[in-house]
Amino acid sequence: MASVRVNLPPGCDGLNMQDGTRYTGRHGHVDVDERHATAIEKLSTGGDAGLVSAKGGTYLGTKKGRRCASCRRLWNAWSYICPRCGAITTPEDD
Repeated sequence: MASVRVNLPPGCDGLNMQDGTRYTGRHGHVDVDERHATAIEKLSTGGDAGLVSAKGGTYLGTKKGRRCASCRRLWNAWSYICPRCGAITTPEDD
C-alpha cells in the first residue's frame, strides 16, 4: 500500500487514527497509508477545512494565541488547556 504525505497544522506533531494507528511527524507532515489519507479528506473538520490535508493547502490559525508557561509554547486562541502537557494557558501578550 502506498503512502500519502499529510500536512499538519503548526504545533501538531502527529495524528491518532480511529483504528488506533499513530503517525508521528516532523517538519510539519506525516506519511500515512492511502486508506487513512482518504479518511482524513472526508472529515468535515479536517480535510475539508484545511486543518489537516493530504492534498496540501492552507491551515487555520489565529493571529493572537495562548501561551503555556510549562512548555513555553504558543498555541491557538482556542487552546485554553495546553495540548502537550495539560496546563492552563494564558493569553499572549500584546
